[in-house]
Amino acid sequence: MPSAIHVPSVPDRLTRLPFSRPDLRLLDAIGQCGDLPEAARRSGLRAAAAQRRLDRLDQATGLGLTLRGARTARLSSDGARVLVAGRRFFRQVDQAVQTEIYGRGTEALNAPRILNIATAEPLMEDLVEDAADTLGILLSVSHDTPHQVLRQLAGYRVDAAHTWGLNTLSHAVDRTVRTYDVLDDPLWVTLPLGHPLARRETVSLADLRDDNWVSEAGPQAEVLVSRVYQLAGLTPPARIQVTGASVARGMLRRGDAIGLGSPACPAVFAPSLVRRSLVERPRRAAGLLVDPTVVPGALAQQLAALLTARCLSRFTQHHGDMLCDPWWADWLGGQRALLERRTDAARSLQAPPALPDESVQVDVEDLHLLRAVSDHGSINRAAAVLSISQSALTRRIHRLELRLGARLLLRSSRGTNLTAPTRQFLARLAGFEAELHAVGLTGAGDALPPAEPGGSTQRRTHRGGAVRPGRAVPERTAVRPAVAGRN
Repeated sequence: MPSAIHVPSVPDRLTRLPFSRPDLRLLDAIGQCGDLPEAARRSGLRAAAAQRRLDRLDQATGLGLTLRGARTARLSSDGARVLVAGRRFFRQVDQAVQTEIYGRGTEALNAPRILNIATAEPLMEDLVEDAADTLGILLSVSHDTPHQVLRQLAGYRVDAAHTWGLNTLSHAVDRTVRTYDVLDDPLWVTLPLGHPLARRETVSLADLRDDNWVSEAGPQAEVLVSRVYQLAGLTPPARIQVTGASVARGMLRRGDAIGLGSPACPAVFAPSLVRRSLVERPRRAAGLLVDPTVVPGALAQQLAALLTARCLSRFTQHHGDMLCDPWWADWLGGQRALLERRTDAARSLQAPPALPDESVQVDVEDLHLLRAVSDHGSINRAAAVLSISQSALTRRIHRLELRLGARLLLRSSRGTNLTAPTRQFLARLAGFEAELHAVGLTGAGDALPPAEPGGSTQRRTHRGGAVRPGRAVPERTAVRPAVAGRN
């Protein structure tokens, strides 16, 4: 699968990758538990050996991947990025093995055991429980503003993002991503009970322009209230306080301001508040963006359907009074029909074939041997470069063939060389390596969307299941997700 990231030339063809699968498992364990002895135990190491391995990784990558105390350890911002980028690299390797060597389809990947997801809407605990029960995965969830959620995805800190945009999802993310629709999300206004317009069933944005508003920043750092007014052809209000979600809910609850809400937004409940439909019917699009290398399409569709189901369930539970308005009743019926069709489509997808277990996965030493043969044109020349005998190199590759259950060497009267599928696999590997170093190890992975709207960002919009490249500018954000779910 092609990458949206510009792949630079890499000196000396990256003769040695800086970490292996066991190294990433140690980083993953540290990110999950924060306790160094426990992380070492989960990785099959003693604490002292884990310390030495982490020191070696810092030296090999040139980055400080962990923040360590006497018994504690947690991932640094660089460590979190390297973990996600490294996991993506090995998933790409696994997928290339499946497609090039085994000849299977592009979706021939198992679902990840833990999915790192950033969300602009606080996910309900029952959604996390549903993902564990019905999809068999744990969600490692971090909550942030829509703008910061995209930064996490663009910066290789998460594998998926649940966020929203006005009209259509056209986010600029400097990664290859697929977008799956979650909800066509209309907006209403939340008013204090004593507001002059509170007795109306439907109010107009034009009549609220002189009020004091509270608003969150959107995916492109735009102010939601201002953009809604602009899209309606109106001058935005003069008094808008832009703040975080929790402060905004507190201001609404106290009656200090009015604001916009929706079925997917966190509900604000108080006897002193009312919700009213807007004449202009503004709306936003909520969606799930995933890294297709890490998240199989069937899993992404099922997770998007779960998100939709939870949003609709929350709406009927907490906002049933709005169903007296025929427009909202029709909207709910239409969304339920769409959900049913998406759910049926997700269920119809066949589960991908199982990958080999960890003992037969290709790791960095295997890649090093195969690449040496490819680079130097024959077993003889590769053995000389590797400082081993031809027969020893042949035996090592033969043992790899037995582990994988696939043919890698072509033996003939002219000598021994790599098969055509293996060469095609290595050709794809070069791109994976260059991307890994570009986004995971040299800091280019901090490329993030612009802080303000209206810039020169180039965007191409695709609906669910499409690939969308984009551009971005750097900024760092620290993320510390907490794993939720059931073992």
